Amino acid sequence: MNKSGLLIRLALIIIFAALAIGFLSAQIFYRITYLDTVQDTKNEISQLYSTVSATASVAAYLEDTEMANDVLKGLVSNNVVLAAEFKTSNLKLIDGVLAQSDNAKSEFDIPSPFIKEDTVGKLILYHDEKYIQQHAQQIGQNNATALVTQAIFVTLITIFIAYVLITKPILSVGSALGKVKPGTEDRLSYPVFHTSSEIGVLVDDVNFLLDKAYNSFQEETKLRQDIEFLEKRFRMLFENSISPIILTEPSGNIILFNKAFEVLLSKLGKHFKKNFGVLLEEIFVDREQLKDVVELAISSDEIATGEFKLVSEDPSSDTVWVQIVVTTIVSEDLKEYYQLTLHDISKRRKQLEKLSELADYDQLTNILNRHGAEVQIKQLIADQIPFAFILLDLNGFKQVNDIYGHDAGDEILRHVAKQLLISLRKRDIACRWGGDEFVVVLPGISKEDLVKLSEKIYDKIAKPYYLNNQDMQVAVGSSMGVTFYPDDHTDLKSLVKLADQAMYRAKRNKQTAPSEYIKFAFDQDSSGGVK
Repeated sequence: MNKSGLLIRLALIIIFAALAIGFLSAQIFYRITYLDTVQDTKNEISQLYSTVSATASVAAYLEDTEMANDVLKGLVSNNVVLAAEFKTSNLKLIDGVLAQSDNAKSEFDIPSPFIKEDTVGKLILYHDEKYIQQHAQQIGQNNATALVTQAIFVTLITIFIAYVLITKPILSVGSALGKVKPGTEDRLSYPVFHTSSEIGVLVDDVNFLLDKAYNSFQEETKLRQDIEFLEKRFRMLFENSISPIILTEPSGNIILFNKAFEVLLSKLGKHFKKNFGVLLEEIFVDREQLKDVVELAISSDEIATGEFKLVSEDPSSDTVWVQIVVTTIVSEDLKEYYQLTLHDISKRRKQLEKLSELADYDQLTNILNRHGAEVQIKQLIADQIPFAFILLDLNGFKQVNDIYGHDAGDEILRHVAKQLLISLRKRDIACRWGGDEFVVVLPGISKEDLVKLSEKIYDKIAKPYYLNNQDMQVAVGSSMGVTFYPDDHTDLKSLVKLADQAMYRAKRNKQTAPSEYIKFAFDQDSSGGVK
C-alpha cells in the first residue's frame, strides 16, 4: 500500500486526532469523575448519619454505652468511614483506628429525641481518605479507559467508513480511469452511493473531459485524414507534374524536386547535383538576365517570371526554352526558400519562330518579303554598316503571266529568287519587294564588285527558262536601280525612292551594256540604273 496514499494519511490524521482528543477527554473526564466521586462519598457520609441519627439521639440522651457502640460499629462498617467517635457530656466512645490525626472528618450534632433544638451529644466520623481516593481513581480510570476504548472504536469505524465511502470509491474511479483508452467511448461509472455526491460530481467532470477528449480525437483524426489525403494529392500532383518543380535555399542548395526535373536534366545531358548555383543559374544561358528579373520582382514583393533558354550539353539536341516562375516562401521558423517552377515552352517558341519566319518570308519564293527585308536593313542602318541597295524590276514578266497563266508567272518568280540566292554572298540580303520587284542589299561592297555582281545577276535572269507545264522556253529581263547608304541617304524610305528613280531611268535609257551603264552612272552621280 502506498504510504503516501489518501487512506493512510486520513487514518493517521484520524488516529492522531482521536488520541489527542481521547487523551484530553480522558483527563478531563477523569478529573470530573474523581471530584464527583469524592463529593458522592461526602454525601454518603451525610446519608449514613441520617440513617443512625435517631438511634444515636436515643443513645446520647440515655447515655447508653451499648447502644452507642452499636451505632459506632454500624458506621465503621462502611468503607468510607475509618473511625467514629460518640461524645456526650458524660460519655466518650471511639470505634476504629485513626491512622493520622489530621484525617478529614465530619461532625454532626446529636439532637434530643424530644426537643430537636437541644443537643445532647456529638458524632464525629473520620473519613477513610485512602479508600475514597482509590475508589475515585478507580472509577475515573475505568471511565477514562471506557472513553479511550470508545474513541479507538469510533476511530476504527471512522477509518472504515472513510475507506468504504471515500477512499475505495476514489481508488475505483482512479483505477477505472487508468483503464480508459483516450479517444474511445469508454466512460466512468458512478461508485455505489455516490451518484449525487462529490465523487459523483468528480465522475461527471471526468466523463465530461473524456467527452471533450473524444471529440478532440475525432476532430484530430478527421483533420489528420484530411491532411494525409491532401498530402497524397499534393504529392501526386507534385510527382506527376509535367513541369519541373524545385525548392531551393537562397544559396542554391536543392531541398526538394520532382521527377520532371530529373527528366529535364537528362534532356539537357546533365547529371543531378545538390547545387546548380543560385536560382539554378548553371542550366540557363543568360544568367545575368535571370538574376535581374528575379531580383527586381522580389524587391517589389512580386512573383518573378521570365522566358529563358537552357544550356544543353549536346549541341545537336533541340533547343530548350522554359518559362520560369520564382516564388519566395518563408517557413514558420522564418527561413527563406525559393520555389522554382519551369514550364517547357520550346514548342511554343518554335511555333513563334516559325510564325516569325512566315511573317518575314515570301511563301512563293521562300526569300525575305518586304517586311523581313526592312527589319534587316534598318538593323544595318542602326549598326551604321554601309551597303548598296539595288531595286530590281523584271521586264517581260507581264507577257509571260498573261499568256501562260499565273502558274507560269509564279514559276518565273521562283526562278528569279533562286538565281539571286545563287549569285549573292552569305551576308547579302535578297528580298521579293512586291509583285515582280526584288531588292538586293549588299553590305560593305565596293563599286567594282557591285558592277560584277550586277552583271552576274542580270545574266542569270536573262537566260531562257524552260516551263515544264507549257513545254517551252521563255525569257525575261531585268532593270536595276542602285543607291548607297550612307552616301546617298541615311533614311530607308529615301534610299528606296532614289533606287526607284534610278531603276526607271535605266528603263527609259534602255541600255544594252549593263557594266558600261553602271560605270557611267557612278561617274555621273551617286546612283545609277541598268536595263
